[in-house]
Amino acid sequence: MTWIDNIEKQWIDSNCDMRSISPDHDVAQYIRGFKLLPNIPWDSVDDVIIPVNISEKFHWFLIVFRIKLRCIHVYDSMRGGSVHTKKVNEVVGKLTTMIPLFFTSTKFYGKRLDLYANKLPKYVHKSQSDPLDIKHMMNVPQQEDSSNDCGLYTCLFVEYISDGVFDMRSVDIDAKHNRQRYATIIWHYGKTKNEDGAISESEVTVTVARKFGGPRIAKEHVSDTTNYPTPRPRTRSLR
Repeated sequence: MTWIDNIEKQWIDSNCDMRSISPDHDVAQYIRGFKLLPNIPWDSVDDVIIPVNISEKFHWFLIVFRIKLRCIHVYDSMRGGSVHTKKVNEVVGKLTTMIPLFFTSTKFYGKRLDLYANKLPKYVHKSQSDPLDIKHMMNVPQQEDSSNDCGLYTCLFVEYISDGVFDMRSVDIDAKHNRQRYATIIWHYGKTKNEDGAISESEVTVTVARKFGGPRIAKEHVSDTTNYPTPRPRTRSLR
């Protein structure tokens, strides 16, 4: 968000000059797949998961960019309160404005001709630089008022969405169980890395690997740490 804040200010100060939106900017590098370890460009997926931190509020929430819907879905485990809502909307608004500008800068739409060629409803009457739509997901699980579980809930939202569960009205989250589950997963992951003498950058592939001085371990050869045995939840409804 620091990068987004800075580049938005530069863009406004330049009287909305598109020359300030460089395809080599760090935000553009993420979109092109050159920053994340999986090395996956946004033009090859339909949904982008973006965990967002509001540092002055010590709060995490989740944004999911549904590319075909041209819409940002907001998953917040601590809704309510005018100050909180205003800050979340401010952050989301910056992303809805800047992402289309970076798409134009990186020639994203030239790689996703289906968005316009198929006359998707959300693209028919929109220019490429128009801000994205916003949808606040109103029925997502909420953390306890006195807890600091926003990071935990954000991670759980990512899990459900990765499994294709975008509607969480029927999801029941047991925070204590999931803290224990994540601790177990992280412990096993750290143990595996220690035994293999691996570091996080061992998982980078293709272009990112070259930037780190590659070659690195191919992704398919990286140990799978997603299926370690963990306690069963007492209640967990996906749908």
